[in-house]
Amino acid sequence: MQKTTPVPGGTALTLMNTHRLQPLYTLLWAFLAFAGMACDTTVKTDEAEVGAAVRALSPGMPDQIFELDTAKSTVTWIGAKVTGRHNGLIPIREGTITLHDGKPHGGKAVFDMTNVRSDDKSIDEAGNKKLTKHLRSEDFFDVQQHPIASFVITSIVPYDSTERQDALALPDNTKQLRIKNPNHKVTGNLTITGITKSISFPALIELEDSVLRAKANFNIDRTHWKLTYGSDQSLGNRTIYPSVNIGLDIVARRQ
Repeated sequence: MQKTTPVPGGTALTLMNTHRLQPLYTLLWAFLAFAGMACDTTVKTDEAEVGAAVRALSPGMPDQIFELDTAKSTVTWIGAKVTGRHNGLIPIREGTITLHDGKPHGGKAVFDMTNVRSDDKSIDEAGNKKLTKHLRSEDFFDVQQHPIASFVITSIVPYDSTERQDALALPDNTKQLRIKNPNHKVTGNLTITGITKSISFPALIELEDSVLRAKANFNIDRTHWKLTYGSDQSLGNRTIYPSVNIGLDIVARRQ
């Protein structure tokens, strides 16, 4: 039975039993918690160190030269926005990795930005075409003015695993992207849209017979290369996060 209580002016307020509202409160809090989690769509993995371009030391005469197998090698990207993610590919035009005293020492890769594309299975073909066109436009890579990007290795040193953040802190849905047991720290100059910055990241490099394989997965802040489209937080749910995930799966063959 509902209870009433008098208030000034003779008006009566209906007091509902609070237990009737409990399911509504629970649903509201669950929705708010989910909304807060949904806003963080960035990939959690190793963060690349970004700094001013560095001058590469003279590599001397390399012992061995490995040419990148562009058909077998892949460079992937994942971009996150408030409402979700998109992913795609950056084709490799050409590249080499060199060894000195039998150890990975240097190298270079050239990327074909005119063919950078979205390859997102969560959207249809028309959506991928639209996103690809936008990526190649002046808003992002401006491929008419900057048809290539490049990465020139300036040093490869043994990796100190004590510098790495605790993998247990990573969400389960991104742990698989992070490279397990990296053995080298790679540093090099990354040039995009004519801007060059040094980046460093952990990598797993393995040599077997005449094949060299290298894997890495890291995030970079695209605004260091003045790729600022959509990064203004005032855009609300249209914000595109500055952090971009890069995945490397490289196959190179001895020449």
